[in-house]
Amino acid sequence: MPPSVVKILLVEDSLSDAVLLEESLMQNELGQFKLTHVETLADAMKQVQAASFDVLLLDLTLPDSTGRETFVRARAEAPALPIVVMTSFGDEAVGLDAVRHGIQDYLIKGQAYGRQVARAIRYAIERKQAEEDLKLAQATLQAARDQLELRVQERTAALSAANQALQTEIFQRQQAETAHQQVLRRLSRAEETERGRISRELHDQLGQDLTALKLGLQMLRKHSPLAPPLQESISRLEQLTEHLMRQTHRLAWELRPSVLDDLGLEMALQRYAAEWSETSGVPIDFHSRGLDGQRLSPELETALYRVAQESLTNVVRHAQARQASLLLECRPDSVSLIIEDDGRGFDPEAAAQARTRAASSPLA
Repeated sequence: MPPSVVKILLVEDSLSDAVLLEESLMQNELGQFKLTHVETLADAMKQVQAASFDVLLLDLTLPDSTGRETFVRARAEAPALPIVVMTSFGDEAVGLDAVRHGIQDYLIKGQAYGRQVARAIRYAIERKQAEEDLKLAQATLQAARDQLELRVQERTAALSAANQALQTEIFQRQQAETAHQQVLRRLSRAEETERGRISRELHDQLGQDLTALKLGLQMLRKHSPLAPPLQESISRLEQLTEHLMRQTHRLAWELRPSVLDDLGLEMALQRYAAEWSETSGVPIDFHSRGLDGQRLSPELETALYRVAQESLTNVVRHAQARQASLLLECRPDSVSLIIEDDGRGFDPEAAAQARTRAASSPLA
């Protein structure tokens, strides 16, 4: 916004030129202005130090300074004040030099001198105001940029900290999961080792004892003259011993079949399917593809065997099936075990709801 009263500092050593200029400014609708007149550059700089002005009108020929030196000194001592140079001698080189030093305008005194000065004053004031507005806008923009940069840095730091915390949590969970899996594998190996030990004891120790008992009963029945009731009791004991032998063999097989370690998963499943069918009375089809005599890792063979064992046990307990099938398929990147039956099945949603009700029960 332009000032209501334009404050002009005129540096002119000719009093008549100064009076003529003031009268001309009154006639060219400059508006209200206050003109301060001095004759030397030194006095002008004292005025600039003592008061504020909107524009400096500077003659180049002064008692204490002449030509280019005049505007160089003025610009150096009043860097923020708009300066309009006035001279009686036109020199294009000097005029260009003045513009390069930040002089607002370079005027040649003449007939239109008054109108030129008035226009130059208005332009200088408007330009100064525009420069100040631009500086203010730039300062505001820079402050906004600084604030935005600060917020971005803070947000980046927060995200970095959150990401670091997340990475730490992921790493800790991975370590915990790895440790959990290692514990499970150790427990599984320990369980299978114990199963194998008990299976061998049942097969070797108890199985041998039962076999010896059966042979002894047979010898007693054949070679001793016993009464018919006693002979009948010995026959029942032989039958019971035979039943115990079958149960011991089945229990040893279920705990840890030696064929799984000796011949591998394919043969172990084939034999288990046959014994399961004989015991349950449910026909079962067993098919194997892709193994071609190859062995899987001991852990994988044990896991698959246990899955088949548990699944077929559930078929007998719950499915009321009349037919079952067992398919073992090995591919380059995967192994699949499929157990199917034609039993009654169950409703997954109803089972899930029942588990939910059981979990939420106060007595659960």
